[in-house]
Amino acid sequence: MSVFLDQPVTGQLPSVSATQLVAGIQKVGRAVAAHGAVLITKHDQPAYVLMSVERYRELQRAAEPDLGALGSEFDAMLARMQGQGDAMADAFAMAPDAVGAAAVKAAKPRKPARKAA
Repeated sequence: MSVFLDQPVTGQLPSVSATQLVAGIQKVGRAVAAHGAVLITKHDQPAYVLMSVERYRELQRAAEPDLGALGSEFDAMLARMQGQGDAMADAFAMAPDAVGAAAVKAAKPRKPARKAA
């Protein structure tokens, strides 16, 4: 299985072959420390990304949903929906012919506003 990365990704990281990795792990470790990550190639093709633990943790944190923010969004949406309670109650209390008339009125195209001369 070969993995090909987009050109922008491969150009952003320093590149190290698997042979160089085996022969010089200390040098590669210094490159990771300096750049945050290193691209490992196999047969001149991108194969792996070696990164620092801190960078890995940052990626994990970024991938986790912020449940507090999601909860706040839900609460705001619920409040907006509940704020329309009177209109919804009025709509359900309307007689069928009144609902039909309101629907026809809402469906009619609106006339464009006149331009001032």
